[in-house]
Amino acid sequence: MNLSHFLQKPCLIGIGLFLTASSSLLATPVVIDSDFHHLRNAEPREWSSFPKMAESDRLKLTFDLESPDEFKLLTLRQQETKQAWAIRLNGTQIGALPRDHNHLEYAVAIPPRLLKESANVLEIATDSEIPDDIRVGAVALHRDAESPVDDEQAALLSKQRGYQRLLPKMTATVKLSAVEANTGDALPCRFTIVDAESGALVFIGAESDDRLAVREGIIYSLDGEATIRLAGDSERPRRYLVYCGRGFEYSMGREEIVIDASDDTAELSFQLRQEVPTPGLVACDTHLHTFQFDRHGDCTLIERLLSAAGEGIELPISTAHDQHIDYAIEAARIGASKWMTPVLGCEVTTHFGHFNTFPVEPGSQPAEHKLRPWDQIFANIYATPGVKICILNHGRDAHRGFTPLHPDNFNVETGTFTLGRKLRANAMELINSGAQQTDPMQIVHDWFALLKSGHQIAGVGSSDSHTVNFAIAGQARTYVACPDDDSPANLDINAVVDSFLTGKTWVSFGLLTQLDLDPESDSVTVRVLGPSWTRADRVRLFRNGEEVQSIKIPETIGSKPGEKFTQTFALADLGAKSGDFLCAVATGPGITEPWWAIMPPYQPTSPDFAPFVMGISPALWLKQP
Repeated sequence: MNLSHFLQKPCLIGIGLFLTASSSLLATPVVIDSDFHHLRNAEPREWSSFPKMAESDRLKLTFDLESPDEFKLLTLRQQETKQAWAIRLNGTQIGALPRDHNHLEYAVAIPPRLLKESANVLEIATDSEIPDDIRVGAVALHRDAESPVDDEQAALLSKQRGYQRLLPKMTATVKLSAVEANTGDALPCRFTIVDAESGALVFIGAESDDRLAVREGIIYSLDGEATIRLAGDSERPRRYLVYCGRGFEYSMGREEIVIDASDDTAELSFQLRQEVPTPGLVACDTHLHTFQFDRHGDCTLIERLLSAAGEGIELPISTAHDQHIDYAIEAARIGASKWMTPVLGCEVTTHFGHFNTFPVEPGSQPAEHKLRPWDQIFANIYATPGVKICILNHGRDAHRGFTPLHPDNFNVETGTFTLGRKLRANAMELINSGAQQTDPMQIVHDWFALLKSGHQIAGVGSSDSHTVNFAIAGQARTYVACPDDDSPANLDINAVVDSFLTGKTWVSFGLLTQLDLDPESDSVTVRVLGPSWTRADRVRLFRNGEEVQSIKIPETIGSKPGEKFTQTFALADLGAKSGDFLCAVATGPGITEPWWAIMPPYQPTSPDFAPFVMGISPALWLKQP
């Protein structure tokens, strides 16, 4: 049945509802569609996880209202939205669904005098011809609408992040806090709040400031505390699940609360424990953006700092597109520098690849991004004062029609580039959690090919985050060898640079894999680490890019916090000799829950995708005796 035809039948609201003047009913939303619909704008289907047949290419609802001018806000739920889907009411576009794979609640203001008493038409559709499977529904109208901040602050935030948060009336107060379990000290953290029934990220009555970064269902707190408002209902109690974490290294807390009255209050306290020991290693995200300066996404500079701190990123590198945006000044002002050492960098976005570069001396001019030959591009990058590291970003993605590691440009058998191109990048992204690959090993094999051909190139994990939550900052990250005895505010940037230049980088995406050589016993030991909320189910060893061992990890072991796997291998059993390099790669099932949801590939090569976690060791070279 065609949904657009089916849903045009009038959705009549019982007249008794509108004749009741009690304040409780006036505050009750009017539901015009309680279902959650699967839509597809064009064939073929985007992901094989969706049904072969969608209900329709659009959502169209027709409904009558009494006292239509009373309604100020429209709310709905959405999921897996990649393209721009317009929200039109009676022929007027009043908003668009945010581009976000998460399942979340969303609200848009209803312009005055737009609603009518009869034959109102709500339509959600897209003009994009790129296939997009989405779910949308649970549409309701509200008489009350509010902004958590005054009009001046709301206008400023809207300009900085391109996004204005409007909410239905929030009725209950919840105080949240998080501390380090052993010391009782406050910690930067992430609170995630979902509706226990639908699983959607919910409206939160709070707004971003110098301490909090807030989106639907998400609060990053710099000091581990947040006081927020949630919606309650005296007639139908609402259950919420509240999660608290601090990124990859820490435990995850979970609590449930029930809100059933307008004057409800609740307090939730979490104790977070560091489950993944990382002595001598520093957590780095080499690929961070903001909407405020890149005009893509939804994140302000302050929100970027708060999200990095809340995910435990100690070395955030500012990589605005072709701009030098220094995080350090604002980090010091709001107190975030206690938890991190910001580094000034730049993403040089050329026609022949995107390259993250750092460190940059403050006051320097950005590298010229319109140059085309690689020799000129790299010469210009390294001529930028201070720059020593150049990272090839998302090398299997196409930008402006060019894919650096496409077979037309790169021979994976020889590790060489066509047309005489010489890659002078000294690092490359192996995992970009904001722009994943359908086959996570494909770009790892590209890296192996470059190593075999003589490139000195370090592996990198990064988030490429432009948002507070759509792509989570630090979800994929790079651990670098660096003295970390002092405060994260005083990390040695020269040591970090040396770690990249010598290939001492560990790529982490929910797991951390270490490979250590014992020259006395001619053996190597593999260790796989991770928090209690990720699981490792396999570890593989590669010699010169060829798989020589594959070990299945039992679930009881792979689910443990901290060390999930360890085993020692004789070099002779691996067929390894002087001049070879070894690498260990651990994998496991990905996170689908909203507290750390892994987004699907940005440019997929197949409709089949299974979320994963992964940890990649540095390449371990066996030196000549």
